[in-house]
Amino acid sequence: MLLSFLFCLAVALAQFVRPKLPSQDSFYDAPSNLTSYSEGDIISYRKAPSQIRSIYAPLNIKEAWQLLVRSQNARGEPTAIVSTILVPYDPNPDLLVSYQFAQDSATMDCSPSYGMLFGAGMGTFVAQAEMLLCQTALAKGWYVVVPDYEGPDGAFTSGWQAAYATLDSLKAALNSEKFSGLSPDAKAAIWGYSGGSFASSWAASLQPSYKPDLKKNLVGAALGGWVTNWTDVIWASEGTISAGLTPNILNGYRTSNPDLQEVFDDEFDEDKRKRLYDSADNCLMTSILQYAFRRFFSGRNPWTSKGWDFFSIPEIKDQVLNNTLGRNDKIPLPEIPLFAFHGIPDEIVPFSGSEETYENFCDRGIESFEFAVSNTTGHILEAAEGSPAALAWIQKRFDGEEPVKGCKRTVRSTNVLYPGADVQLTQLIKTIPSSFSGKEIGESTRNITESTTWTGLLQNVLGGLLTFVGPIPLKREVRPVYSNEEFDLAIRRLMEGASSY
Repeated sequence: MLLSFLFCLAVALAQFVRPKLPSQDSFYDAPSNLTSYSEGDIISYRKAPSQIRSIYAPLNIKEAWQLLVRSQNARGEPTAIVSTILVPYDPNPDLLVSYQFAQDSATMDCSPSYGMLFGAGMGTFVAQAEMLLCQTALAKGWYVVVPDYEGPDGAFTSGWQAAYATLDSLKAALNSEKFSGLSPDAKAAIWGYSGGSFASSWAASLQPSYKPDLKKNLVGAALGGWVTNWTDVIWASEGTISAGLTPNILNGYRTSNPDLQEVFDDEFDEDKRKRLYDSADNCLMTSILQYAFRRFFSGRNPWTSKGWDFFSIPEIKDQVLNNTLGRNDKIPLPEIPLFAFHGIPDEIVPFSGSEETYENFCDRGIESFEFAVSNTTGHILEAAEGSPAALAWIQKRFDGEEPVKGCKRTVRSTNVLYPGADVQLTQLIKTIPSSFSGKEIGESTRNITESTTWTGLLQNVLGGLLTFVGPIPLKREVRPVYSNEEFDLAIRRLMEGASSY
């Protein structure tokens, strides 16, 4: 009781200390001798400037380290990114997860390294929510590293930038033993949901060419609610509650490729241009609230005179194709095992993108790709229902169990029924309340390792309930404005004639 009281008191006192925004924190600044470092080198490091949190409440983990890491942007120019290493109590130095958050904004002030800090602005709520998944990994004794993969320019939507930063962050973490205790020979898995799956899949794709030395550590990548093409998301979100993603994506095109600035200046009238550029500082939740149900390319007052034909502008088409997996065979094929989980009724990130990329990778001969399909879950609930499957898949890779050979696609009523997900679901359910009460994450929460009668019962009851209920209103209340046939036709039309990169 005394420990819980002291923890709550610390929470109350911590409210009066707010961390600096990354743009105002000199730790994020690249040094003048940046080019003297190689990609993946640790330039500097420090203890996290405030306590790590999850959904407002601070978490009791052993340590959190912030690293300034040498990397490069999509144009191959040297840059520095920040990466955060989370260390549980009683950690296993041989196991590491690189978790990519869904930052989904075009400013460094929404970076995960900031959003996970107690006292950070509530616009970073998504980062706080994703810490629920990270703390479950931590509860298992795994190290977790979280990269600011968009870099200092907030290069949202750039697959190349995301891949370079994620891989350089991973290399830096594996070279942090002297202060973090993580073994340089640790097994490592890549994991991300939604926008984080975009970064994760690009990291898996570029790893063989950019960081081949990481192959010895990597056991695979788990991709949930898989984003393969941000134009798909714009189309699906038009006029829905998630329409606020669109200005963030458009601003991400600008920050990822400064050469597009003239196109945006020409295609948006003065009022719409100002509103778009002003929203460049918005974190995801801010834009979602500000632009809910807005139409940007359709309706009576589209933001551009071309409407959807905006995406037929050659420079825009090139930008889209250059950052789309599954439609550009010049982008390397992943050599590590992949696991994707996605709901067919996904109303934000269309399932067709995952399916098309899965088929593309399989046709090209990928060595191992397991695709877990749910026929009941939309985007938000698949994060909760599918993540135990991702944890189970990662656990199997850490345990040395062989992944599937070739490609395997399995459709279930819910991914809660994925083999082994019962153990991870139970871990998730038990970890969250115990960590909110101030318990040490890791040593006191790592006690669920195999299926029991209770975990199997929980899995089957929950799975049966979800199967019976089907796509409940929460999953279906917001649908894309256009039919799947219209969507597929439009995307194919938009991509026609785009140059390769």
